[in-house]
Amino acid sequence: MDIVIRIVGAAGQGVQTVGEVLTRAAFHSGLELHAEQSYHSRIRGGENAFALRLAPGPAWGAREGTEVLAALNQEMLDQYLPSLTDGGWLVCDEDLTVSEARVVRVPASRLAKEELGLPIAANMVLLGAAACVAGIEEESLARAVRDAFGDKAELNLEALALGKQHAGDPRLGPHSPAYTHGERMLITGGAAVGAGAIAAGCRYLASYPMTPGTAVLTYLAERATRWGLVVEQAEDEIAAINMALGAAYAGARAMVTTSGGGFALMVEGLSLAGMIETPVVIHIGQRPGPATGLPTRTGQDNLLFALHAGHGEFPRYIVAPRDAQEAFYLTAKAFDLAEKHQVPALILTDQYLVDSFSTCAPLEVTRVAPRSYLLTPEELEAMVSYDRFAITDSGVSPRAVPGVSEKLVLVDSDEHDTYGRITEDLHFRKALNEKRLRKAKGLMQDVAPPYVHPSGGLEGRTVLLGWGSTYAAIREAVDMLNAEGESFAMIHFSELWPLRTHELEQVFDQAARMIAVEGNATGQLASLVAQQTGLKVHGFIGRHDGRPLTAADIAQEVAR
Repeated sequence: MDIVIRIVGAAGQGVQTVGEVLTRAAFHSGLELHAEQSYHSRIRGGENAFALRLAPGPAWGAREGTEVLAALNQEMLDQYLPSLTDGGWLVCDEDLTVSEARVVRVPASRLAKEELGLPIAANMVLLGAAACVAGIEEESLARAVRDAFGDKAELNLEALALGKQHAGDPRLGPHSPAYTHGERMLITGGAAVGAGAIAAGCRYLASYPMTPGTAVLTYLAERATRWGLVVEQAEDEIAAINMALGAAYAGARAMVTTSGGGFALMVEGLSLAGMIETPVVIHIGQRPGPATGLPTRTGQDNLLFALHAGHGEFPRYIVAPRDAQEAFYLTAKAFDLAEKHQVPALILTDQYLVDSFSTCAPLEVTRVAPRSYLLTPEELEAMVSYDRFAITDSGVSPRAVPGVSEKLVLVDSDEHDTYGRITEDLHFRKALNEKRLRKAKGLMQDVAPPYVHPSGGLEGRTVLLGWGSTYAAIREAVDMLNAEGESFAMIHFSELWPLRTHELEQVFDQAARMIAVEGNATGQLASLVAQQTGLKVHGFIGRHDGRPLTAADIAQEVAR
């Protein structure tokens, strides 16, 4: 049974808290799930919605429609009631006005105040009723409450019981477990990026808080002591990128996390990384722009910005994970390739991926064990002389940590010779610039091919081209359309730069049509493909209202 349980209210009513409790309860019950959030950038008031999708197979991503709608206030009830599917149920406080026949009215506010003496617990009373209607196991829900509230769990368990009493019998379910304890884990995209950084040996993070990148800052700050990280909340983004470069120059694996507006301030520092050939990882949690735009919404607006940011020409590595599991592995890979090739690596996520919960196979830390690309003190000491920017066939020069030898490790933002001294000798300029650019060839060899689904030939098919977090919606749309007798496939990029053009050219040769599907208005990947290959897509499906693409969006658009 594929159902969506949607909890809606205003900021300050605890929508996110009860949503996370419900999500963890579903996870403890062994259910495949995907949970995503929609919220305004306000401390109190405005829209706040949490949608939990439960599916018998993979819960690929967001879905339109609601089978159980739990409304905490009138405004959000009116806004989301049209999403209720035939056979769906509304659960709301008795004081809310609604003509819907399939409604479970719960005196949540009154019970929280009179029975519990805690008016704020009305959300937990309503959760108890909604979970009962949805058929969520009572034992799993109680476990999730104890995990979330600790010493304060008992009062919240009482609130759940009051809600369940007023809900009556379950209307949906039962739900069959898809996995047993230990076979799956529950994680958000933001946590996955943070965990990937730790696994990759990150030792320094500098950041100025900016939604949605702040989720990674928070994750690492909470674990800094345990894992030996230095986490610095900088005074601004300019300071953050330069602090990270300083840490990397000293030998630490370093990272910054931000969003599009913050990255705009880091661009000069990005060019500095290119000139001094110092590795740094930059996480960009995308959100709709221009300027402040929609701070708490999602979008894929920054691909071309990330690719072209910075004055001058220098290689970089750009990835956009398709889901939380891949966010872990690609974050670790970004650290590794940044160190290996001495380039900046950029990780493009978005609010949808960062804030969403999903289940996945346990992350394998042994797959991302960090490797050192630094000269050891003994190797450095054995050298007759040390040139930090020695010209090599690969473009990668021996990199040493300053202070471990009498040999100096010189870097400079001006053009320099191989030793690191400022020069305006045009011979050195040409030689050093070509050396830096040669790294792109090695990077290309380390870039994985795009994902193609379904397997087999693409002849005669309509192929959907996507990148990053659109993966789930495109994958589900392809399967949905093929089940109806259509002939669709997908090619999806997670590693975007250097761009693997060979596979693209093959797909264009085989496909009947190519349609780009992106979370922006202009088709940024499609534009990049045309620039690099001369090949143009036959159609474009874009969503840029701040909400994630869904399979229904895509299926509806391709039918036109």
